[in-house]
Amino acid sequence: MIPYPHPHNEHHHNENIKEWWAYETNSYLQDRLRNLILKVKYSKSTTKGWKLSSNDLEIHQVRMERYLNELDKIDKHLKLINIHHSPKRTEIIKQSIINIQQLTHNNYEHKTISRTVQVKKR
Repeated sequence: MIPYPHPHNEHHHNENIKEWWAYETNSYLQDRLRNLILKVKYSKSTTKGWKLSSNDLEIHQVRMERYLNELDKIDKHLKLINIHHSPKRTEIIKQSIINIQQLTHNNYEHKTISRTVQVKKR
């Protein structure tokens, strides 16, 4: 025979499950946010100092738009959970992505930076 929980214990149990779910979801979303920041930094480093074709620039612009959409989705979910949610932090990350996107675009409108790759001869 399975003992049924007392109503007071059931409420406490449900609250514990809600807290556990919120914590696990928050951990997952924070990991996604960290990975997103790493992707943005990598994209910035790959475009910095190299002359990109117009196709590469378009790919970079689309990629940054995708990152902005992903950031919006993560922010929406973090608002629902409301644990360690900082709208100011999200706004700073969003502005950084926009700045990287505009900086890359502006660099190619006004000047091009080229770097020669030297191959060592054996």
